[in-house]
Amino acid sequence: MSNRILLTTAALCVTAALSLTACGDDKGDAKAAGDATSATPSPTQSPDPFKGLTPDQISEKARVAMTKLDSFKVKGGMTTDGEHMTFDFAVAAKGNCHGSFTTGGASAEIREVGGTTYMKGDEKFWQQMGKEDGSSSKETDALAEMFKGRWFKMPAEDAKSDDKFPFCDIGTMFEKDEKESHLTRGADTEVNGTPAATLKGKDGAATQTLLISAKGEPYALRLTAEGGKEPGSFDFSAFNEPVTVTPPPAGEVIDPDKLKG
Repeated sequence: MSNRILLTTAALCVTAALSLTACGDDKGDAKAAGDATSATPSPTQSPDPFKGLTPDQISEKARVAMTKLDSFKVKGGMTTDGEHMTFDFAVAAKGNCHGSFTTGGASAEIREVGGTTYMKGDEKFWQQMGKEDGSSSKETDALAEMFKGRWFKMPAEDAKSDDKFPFCDIGTMFEKDEKESHLTRGADTEVNGTPAATLKGKDGAATQTLLISAKGEPYALRLTAEGGKEPGSFDFSAFNEPVTVTPPPAGEVIDPDKLKG
């Protein structure tokens, strides 16, 4: 599986897992919500901001809150088809983003700005890409040398395809899925010092846990998937903090569309 597909898969996993916790039967988990919120807060506890809401209603509040963000950061890792990948991205509402990912000992940077995607990989990254295309060792070495220290501008047809990087589109990452699911609310916890509500759901063999801020806006703070084919963990932070993405210097960009001429 190519590094690009791995990254796309990771973003789609975020979409699927958040969709899992954004749908379902609002009535089915009313008892679970009541059990989790019925205790009277101690003098040192803050009142539960989700009191009286079902797990599905809580997750929908989080989904809507995330779609209204101007920007955020997402960082984490996951395993797909036996390959582990880590990633770190800053995302803006206008479809701009920048970040990096590593997999199989190779790493690459991504910038998407103004509808154009740029990728800058290290030597091993381009060697892996060449091998996946069936190129010889000589050809992959030549590819790595050509792209050394340079950014690759995604061809226009790729930029328009469904294989774009969903990390760069807040609307895509947090769109609502109408499939039904069964959610429960677990014990409250904290994420980096922020109180959080715990929601759990099943997706096949995977157990997915979504931690939602119980202070301020109900943003998603952490998503984990255990078991199943694609275990991983994603942390969200830096909500509405400024994100500036600029195109790489023109002299460092290889544009395949221009090379065709």
